[in-house]
Amino acid sequence: MTEVFLAGPIDFQDVETIVDYRLTIRDRLREAGFEPVDQYSAALELVAETDGVAEIGERLDELPDEPYLDAVSHAVAATSFEDVLADPSLVPEHTPPEVVTDIVERDLSLVADSDAFLAYLPDPSCGTMAELLHAVRCDRPTVVVSETPPHFVQYYADATCPTVEEAIETLSERLATV
Repeated sequence: MTEVFLAGPIDFQDVETIVDYRLTIRDRLREAGFEPVDQYSAALELVAETDGVAEIGERLDELPDEPYLDAVSHAVAATSFEDVLADPSLVPEHTPPEVVTDIVERDLSLVADSDAFLAYLPDPSCGTMAELLHAVRCDRPTVVVSETPPHFVQYYADATCPTVEEAIETLSERLATV
């Protein structure tokens, strides 16, 4: 099965937004016959199953061992769980360098090991752009979902599409010719 790395903004995003777009796109990729590569799915599924902030806090020990969650843990330790949920910018602010390295190296490795790259980019995202550039360097087909893609995204992506549905269709067409 064709593995598609799913990219999109994480830093500075509220939990509900991340859960919504990542799980929705993951499910649509599966419906189209792809195997999504999304390092956040297991954690986001757990969050989606919870009933509010209090229950998420009670179930933190059930979350998978994942570098970004290490970053969240550092931010929670420096502030509080409620503060981090209210202000996602606290996560990168309190992430130690070794966790930053773990996050970036793991993501770049997953991009390189995947067959294709799909990014959800409603707004500019430094991490997503870096992953896109890596996918291009690894000669992976790249499609970006963006209604108004920035110039650099237009330059580097094989295709940009305004909707997830169009992006998955475009990805299917491009992979059929590879």
